[in-house]
Parts: sequence; structure tokens; C-alpha cells
Amino acid sequence: MIYLTACSQEKKETMKTSRDIYSLYKEIKKYNEEPMYKLILTSSECSFYVLVNDIPLYKFFGQSGGVGATSLPMNWNIEKSGKQKITIKMYPKYNADTKEVDKNLGVNAGVKFSIEKEINQEDETILEFNTPFKDFDGKGGGGFLYPERTYYEETIFVDLAVPFEISTLNDAQKLYTDNSEKLKQLEKEAVSKYNQIRDIYMTGTKDELASINYGKEKRIAQQLYYNKEEIKNGWDNDYQFRTDSNLEFFDLKPVENYKMTFYAEGKLVCLEKINNKKSALWGGFKRKDKDVGTTTYIIVYLYRPNGSTKLQVF
Repeated sequence: MIYLTACSQEKKETMKTSRDIYSLYKEIKKYNEEPMYKLILTSSECSFYVLVNDIPLYKFFGQSGGVGATSLPMNWNIEKSGKQKITIKMYPKYNADTKEVDKNLGVNAGVKFSIEKEINQEDETILEFNTPFKDFDGKGGGGFLYPERTYYEETIFVDLAVPFEISTLNDAQKLYTDNSEKLKQLEKEAVSKYNQIRDIYMTGTKDELASINYGKEKRIAQQLYYNKEEIKNGWDNDYQFRTDSNLEFFDLKPVENYKMTFYAEGKLVCLEKINNKKSALWGGFKRKDKDVGTTTYIIVYLYRPNGSTKLQVF
């Protein structure tokens, strides 16, 4: 009885709650300079990934012609100062006329972005990038330089300085392997973790959700220099939950029709839907003050810390 009671007390002590997330501001270091890096992105006539340090910052596999002027915070893909790796992966677009994906990228394909550094509400452009493109000459020449390709990839590096240093991935095991049996076992573990998270959303409590996401919320709060109010608002608003009083409806679909995908040089694993490459943990909700519902994809990356046998939410 004493042993069982001790185990129960230990479990309660290690489980985090929403109150622990609200208190994260006490652990977030503050600095004289807190640079925020933003990637300002546009694209045309292609599907694509933008990865920062081999972690997706943005994916587009939609049915529209492209993406217009989108600002993306880069800090949550940065662990420390130094060279940051930025990779663009381009694929042929979805063709609204044929209802199929084009065979080639085409002359109008392109991705363009700038990186801006913001300190004290002042912006400085650090870098400008454009996939290979030649101005149209009016005679049928110009456009994307490799229109016949079915895939295009380019990687650049940029030096960015941040005051923090985060060791999550540095202290993580490499999950990717060529061993098919180990991959099957990893897939079982990943599916189990996704289902655990789904079960919390569907039948659990928001404190259970807080416990499984505590490490992630702490990391992001440091990377984005969140204060007390920002941490609270982020947790209250960013995680739509079944029991939230402002919701009329909430549901998550079963985890199925997915592909296991690796990022961060094989240290992160996730399950992505085959049809649109979005998270396999998805569903919908409807707010009481809205006429229509919202489809939601809950992004989950998993990693295994050194010395551990369990997958955790990154």
C-alpha cells in the first residue's frame, strides 16, 4: 500500500496542468535585445515546402494559384545562434481545370521570400531570395528556369543571432533508420501517441492536454520571448478544446490514411495525411458566434530524448 501510494503521488507530481503553463513566464529568460525573425513569403503556380533547419515552417498544397504576402515567425525553428538552414522544395501545382496535379512545374512556378529582423518594432531586411527566374521578354522567353522539372529543391544558409540556446533536438535520438522492423515498431509508437492525444481531446481534460504539451509550450515561449499574458492567451486561445465554453461543436477524426514522415535530420517523426500532407490528427469545431465550422489540423511532431524509450511532443 505504501509503495502504490508513493507511485501515485509521484505521478501527480510529474503531471503538469494548465496552471503550470500559466506559470511558465517565471522560467522564461528575458534579454536586453530579443530579435524576432520573420519570413515574408509569396509564391505562384506551384506546391511547396519551406523548411527552416529541416522543420516545416510552411507548406502549400492548395488548389489556388499561389500564396500572397504571408508573414511567418522563424524563431520557433531556431534553437541557437549561427547558420540557419532554409530549404525550398517545389512540386507541380494542382490544376483546377483538369482536377489533377500537373506533370511539370511550368514557367510560372516560383517561390520568393525575404527575411526580416525585428527589434523594438523596427524591421531590418536580412536576406532576399527568389527561385531561379528570368524576366519575360515578350517573345515567349523567361519565367522559371527549370519548367520541365517535376521537382525542384534549393537550400541556402543565413547567419541569425538569438540570445537563447535550446537543446531539445541536440539531446534527441535519431529516429529514422533503414531497418524496416524498427520502422514498423516506431510507427506503432507514433500512432499510439497520436491516438493518446486524440483521446485526450475527445474524452480527457485540458490539464491532461497541458501535461503532454508542457515541454513544447515552454520551448516556444522562450523562442518567442512570451510574457505572462502572452503565455496565458496562447494556451487559452490556440488550443481549441472540447470543453471550451465558446464552442458549440468539436470532433477529431480517427488517425488513418497517413504516411510516416521524418524531419530535423531524422530526429522528428510525424504522421501526415496522404492526400494533402497535413497532420493526420484533424477534425473540426464550430464556435457559438460563427455560422460555419472550421476544419483544424493539429500539428504534432514527436521526438525521443536521449536515454528515454518514450516519444514526446516536440
